[in-house]
Amino acid sequence: MNTPAQSTEPARKTGDTIASIICILIGIAVAAWSVKLDLGTPTEPQPGFFTFLAGASLIVLSVLLFVYARLGRSSGSEPLGTLLRPTILVVGLLIYSLILDLAGYVIATTMLSAVVLYVMDVKIWWKVLAIGLVVSLASYALFDRLLGITLPPGILEFIRV
Repeated sequence: MNTPAQSTEPARKTGDTIASIICILIGIAVAAWSVKLDLGTPTEPQPGFFTFLAGASLIVLSVLLFVYARLGRSSGSEPLGTLLRPTILVVGLLIYSLILDLAGYVIATTMLSAVVLYVMDVKIWWKVLAIGLVVSLASYALFDRLLGITLPPGILEFIRV
């Protein structure tokens, strides 16, 4: 009779398996939604192009995690891990999507950056504010000004000059 220590079958990671299946389903939903937005071409991307790439990337990475988990090779040491940080991040992304048009890209992205930095254990408020502002202003300049992709100005309409 084999005891767990003597078993030759690799230990499967249930938490990683469940997480990968959920992420595969989310990736499929994102990719399907983005196709409805019109993909365009790589040289002339339309609104759904980058979201489709994100969904497809999530699917590919989740399939890899699923395979590694089923083979017992994933590095996840906790069954489901702590859910507080991912929950904070998901709630932050949800709020971001709700306030983006109203508040505008710069303000909403600064707030989302603050949430991400909090999840990453950056607790010094001036660093959070400075990094959030730099990230949002730099990405705004890149996408809106250099690439010509219109981003919602929100209450900061005057920066559209």
